[in-house]
Amino acid sequence: MTNPASSVPSFLRDAFESHATYSNLQKQDVQKRALKWLQIHINTELADKTIMEQFTHRWRVGASKPTISDQSPLYLEVIPGSYRKSGDGHQEDALGFLQEVVPLQMQEQFQLRWNAKTKLEISSSSGASFKVDDRAMELLQQEDPDGSGTAWYHAEHRQVYYLLSSEPKGDDLLVVLTEEISPENRHTWFVAQSDVKVSTV
Repeated sequence: MTNPASSVPSFLRDAFESHATYSNLQKQDVQKRALKWLQIHINTELADKTIMEQFTHRWRVGASKPTISDQSPLYLEVIPGSYRKSGDGHQEDALGFLQEVVPLQMQEQFQLRWNAKTKLEISSSSGASFKVDDRAMELLQQEDPDGSGTAWYHAEHRQVYYLLSSEPKGDDLLVVLTEEISPENRHTWFVAQSDVKVSTV
């Protein structure tokens, strides 16, 4: 019998139901990173710091024999595979709870990340420098000698990032990543086109 709660809109239910349609490991990596982004932003941007704790309790409350491990934190990135489409009441309750407390703008930003279709891979064997603007590296290194992200940030060869957008700017690309990187937690950067490869996921 269909759970009536499953007819209630839920941005995460929609995501979890689509998860099973992808056998592509890279696409699943996109989705895991989107869920990680969502959890980080729920914890850091929303005033109620108990939201994930409440979600965890609601998600697990249907367990017939709670164990010590049931008290451990629940990470969104690992649960799409455990969602049961048949509609377990406690899971639907948990999804409905997040639908209510997560602002629409955050839901939309999550969905953009969940559906990211392009990736950027560091192709240069010496890595690549993400820059806060399109000035020459020599000038940026004077401001930020260690590359801590204040002016630039170094990424290693073969590191992969997923993109919300990319746009050529002279010899550089202006990219918006699906996740924040560097100690400065930035997602918008300039990077030399010669150091990276952009392709579809």
